[in-house]
Amino acid sequence: MKKLNLLIILILCMFFIFETYAAEEDDPFEIPISVSTTLIDSNLFTRVEDLEVYNQPAADMTNFTELVENNTFILYVNPNGLAIRILNKETGYYWSSDVVNLSDYELTGAWIRRINSAITIDFLNESNITVTSSMLQRRSAENATTSFEVNGDVVTFHVDFEVEQIKLDYTVTLTEKGFDVKVLRDTIEEYGPNRLLKLSIYEFFGTAYADDIPGYFFLPSGNGALIRFNSSSAISNVYRARFYGQDKYRSNTSGDTLLNYPVFGIVHGVNQNALFVEVKDGAEYAEYIYTPPTYQTNFHSQNALFLMRENHVQPLSTNENITIYESEIKDYNPELSYTILDGDDANYIGFAQTYKEDLINRGVLNNAYKPTEVSMHVDVLAKEYEKGLLFKKNFIMTSFDDLKSIHHTLSDQGVDQIRYTIRGYNRGGYSDRSYSNYRLDRQLGRLGDIDDLNVEFYYDPTIEFSYTNNTPSSSLKMITRRQYSVSRNRGEYYEYLTDISYIKDEFPEAFQTLSDRGGIAIDGISNELNSNESMTRSEVVSLYNDLFEERVSMYRPDFYNLNNTSRFYMNLIYHNRSRFFTDSVPFEQILLSGYVEVYSQFLNFSPNINVDVLKVIEYGINPAFFITYRPSHLLSGSISRDLYATYFGNLDEYMVDTYKKVDDALSDVIGHEIVWREVLDIGFVRVDYDNGVSIFINYTNQTMTDEGVTVNPLDYYVRG
Repeated sequence: MKKLNLLIILILCMFFIFETYAAEEDDPFEIPISVSTTLIDSNLFTRVEDLEVYNQPAADMTNFTELVENNTFILYVNPNGLAIRILNKETGYYWSSDVVNLSDYELTGAWIRRINSAITIDFLNESNITVTSSMLQRRSAENATTSFEVNGDVVTFHVDFEVEQIKLDYTVTLTEKGFDVKVLRDTIEEYGPNRLLKLSIYEFFGTAYADDIPGYFFLPSGNGALIRFNSSSAISNVYRARFYGQDKYRSNTSGDTLLNYPVFGIVHGVNQNALFVEVKDGAEYAEYIYTPPTYQTNFHSQNALFLMRENHVQPLSTNENITIYESEIKDYNPELSYTILDGDDANYIGFAQTYKEDLINRGVLNNAYKPTEVSMHVDVLAKEYEKGLLFKKNFIMTSFDDLKSIHHTLSDQGVDQIRYTIRGYNRGGYSDRSYSNYRLDRQLGRLGDIDDLNVEFYYDPTIEFSYTNNTPSSSLKMITRRQYSVSRNRGEYYEYLTDISYIKDEFPEAFQTLSDRGGIAIDGISNELNSNESMTRSEVVSLYNDLFEERVSMYRPDFYNLNNTSRFYMNLIYHNRSRFFTDSVPFEQILLSGYVEVYSQFLNFSPNINVDVLKVIEYGINPAFFITYRPSHLLSGSISRDLYATYFGNLDEYMVDTYKKVDDALSDVIGHEIVWREVLDIGFVRVDYDNGVSIFINYTNQTMTDEGVTVNPLDYYVRG
């Protein structure tokens, strides 16, 4: 019997060795030599601007009363519904919360009343039915009662939905840059059985009818997206996206759309008139709403919808659920800040520069952290495991000796500025990591072996993986009382989300330990905002700011962590590819240029490699790669099976060529600010920097010429 057991063990060991070491090569890394014209014409690029002059129709101001005037603007109000209009005294342009000359359009009475109303609310009635009401109703006796008073530059409005028995106050403050709107939480009163759920204020600012206005909406999806005003849309329903994503304490919906900055914008006539909007308070509980001209009306509209109470679906049985709402209104003051722009600032570039100036003044951006030279980010997978027949099979993908070999290969060929991050350095490997499993696996080698390298250690405390469904005690317990878990790889593995309370307790030691090793690179909490039973989303944001005593490297940090970021890893170079977006624009790269050391998403995962390297050059950021010393097909049985094309033996030449290309293009502008960007022709772009240098990028298969500059296909040219 003992011999039989030994034979079985020997066979298993041989099987393991065969599986792990059988093949040492991945398929060659192929680089396309041309680019599809379909790609260049897609919404992943920016169109040539239509600079048609937009002449606003004469505004009928009969029903409007002037309230406040300063050096730049005049604020008017329509007492019937409290719609406001702001006159830019220099340009003569009116920005309206309603629609100028609304009677010219065919609309139902319900839409007309809603457009003329300052506030729209959703509430829960006595029958647990959600009802939507605007301030103006079918019968005037049902209209909300309103009044207002002016105190200097501030107008305070009082609104009483008497039929709904809900009242509130809000203020409009005229500033030298535009105006601010704030709902005063402490004034909200529910003096009947109805309960306030959602609130929209001035939801139709910048509304455009079909393609009447040559302009667009801007929203911060990925690096930036535009929705140009066309007469039709690829969607026929309302588009919703949460600022900072869905709170997984309330829902385990995966793949939700998120916006990583609490801003959006409107352009009426490119380089003519624009409105930039920031959600100053309440972004954690707000949704961005876009309504296309193919939905009920022919208007484009966008706004921020504030959630005053959230709900969740509680399962009662296999076939029955109940929707439960929060008992109390959330404790925040919904606030929007509007900046009015004109001339050369009236575009997405002006939005980025306006926001940058504001964030500099607030201390969020600090040029002490700007890059001083071109470098490359190399993310290294050290160790992984896969589910075995009887036990886990651990295997090393990149040891410390391997990493030294990688570095020597790159540095010997002129790549002299490299930032390494190592993941899977812990016992059990990358998929065995957790908020508390960050101890070094000595099988990888000695830390002293990589002392001379610029190394940081990857730390994502938010996720735990397992090949069993035994839920860790640290897993987030959702509001439904269920543990948060997601099945991965067709049920072979499970993903668990760690409760912020466990992360908070462990983080100081993890931070110190990894910093002592050489540095820490934060993922997960850099862009995950999940509350729990005892902490709200706002409190989690405050906790993040308390956790970081100094700025550190972060992966895809959302806005609330930008003031904690020294280096920005995995910077997205496209929007989220929603089909109704018309353009991709580098809002984020323009915003961060000259102030943050930014690295691209991993280029070896790109299906359009030559194009994406040119995007890196155009956006003025550093290149990045995800690599393993051993072939990536060895990961095929692990939870990391989606990591393909990582084998350094196939990548080294391309990594060297990419670094040299980017260094040649950006060496004179790295650390400088992008001040202008122009699409000269389809697939042909010029980017200007504050030091007078311009870079021309040609994404096409043809030679392009403009301004006396000729650029070869899939190439760039630096002028100045």
